[in-house]
Amino acid sequence: MNTTITSQLKKFGLEEKEAQIYLSLLKEGSQTPLEISRNTDINRTTIYRQLETLQTSGLVEEVLDDKSTRYTASDPDKLNFLIEQRENSIRSLKRSLPDLTAQLSALKQESISHSKVVFFRGIKGLKQLLWNTTKAKGKQIVNYGYLSWNEVVGNEFAEKLREEHVVQKIHGREVTNHKEDGTQWTDNITRVRQYYKEKFIPKSVLEINHDQYIYDDILAYAHIYKEEYFGIEIHNPEIAKTQKQIFEIIWEIGEEMTPFEPFKSKKWKGE
Repeated sequence: MNTTITSQLKKFGLEEKEAQIYLSLLKEGSQTPLEISRNTDINRTTIYRQLETLQTSGLVEEVLDDKSTRYTASDPDKLNFLIEQRENSIRSLKRSLPDLTAQLSALKQESISHSKVVFFRGIKGLKQLLWNTTKAKGKQIVNYGYLSWNEVVGNEFAEKLREEHVVQKIHGREVTNHKEDGTQWTDNITRVRQYYKEKFIPKSVLEINHDQYIYDDILAYAHIYKEEYFGIEIHNPEIAKTQKQIFEIIWEIGEEMTPFEPFKSKKWKGE
């Protein structure tokens, strides 16, 4: 019987020894710590600590007389007080949860490494890599251009990319080995006039054999050669910073090209 009751009391937050002391006081009436120790086989040092907790919970009361200090069990209805305490504690936890979650999330962001490498395979993978550029938080992308987007992912998807760059107000600067201006293969006049600049660099200075994009803390490569399609994103602030610095050096010595005006009657050569 006592084992069952003890288990029930533990559900109310009492430790096993606290439950034993409380049951002993209910059964035997008021007792001194020595008497409790004898009746429960719990040493007196532990009993003093448990009695203090039980008093705080309102389940035990201290009775002073001329000869000794005795303890008596409170009415079992006092268990309602424990429920109220736990309910108040839960309400308090709920109120503090949003702030605590925010603080813990901040600590997690500080503790985890910001470096990672993401691999993309095939045309579908390259589309994802290119679409990721539309999420550039800094609204600035610099890149080395090997092929036009039309040639990599097709005219329809390429135009969606250009439109999203305009919507997100993302500015792009490109260095390429091609004298023929790449902007002629788009109908997106706004992007060409407001959000895109291009410079030519000869292969004797820098031979560009793949597309490379640098934005935020990301360095992304898109490799398209002999039907081998894959991409890599390197997320690392120091690598991105160095690559941006190198790009600016190349940009300064590049030859500025006057972009062609896009017009809808002109079709991409691949169509």
